[in-house]
Amino acid sequence: MPPIAGGAYLIGYLWEIGPMIGDGPITHCELRAWQENTGIELQPWEARTLRSLSNDYLFESIAARKYDRAAPWSDDAMTQDNREAIAMKIRSVMRSRMGGG
Repeated sequence: MPPIAGGAYLIGYLWEIGPMIGDGPITHCELRAWQENTGIELQPWEARTLRSLSNDYLFESIAARKYDRAAPWSDDAMTQDNREAIAMKIRSVMRSRMGGG
């Protein structure tokens, strides 16, 4: 997996909440309930990022059902160029969610 600078704790939150609820992504209602139960108050960008990660997880879980699909962590699927492109995308998303442009 590419290194994540700033916001890596959100991955922990995603797994604590559950990356999916049933057959769908995390909803705002579920995020609100989780916040109330844990006492953690998410910033709007954090909630949007968790929903986006949940949607991405759902998409990948559906795509992974294809018998010929390479695992996202395999050497076939993850070249150094892919790692760098993904890392850049993650940094860009995190910056935009934090209001950094």
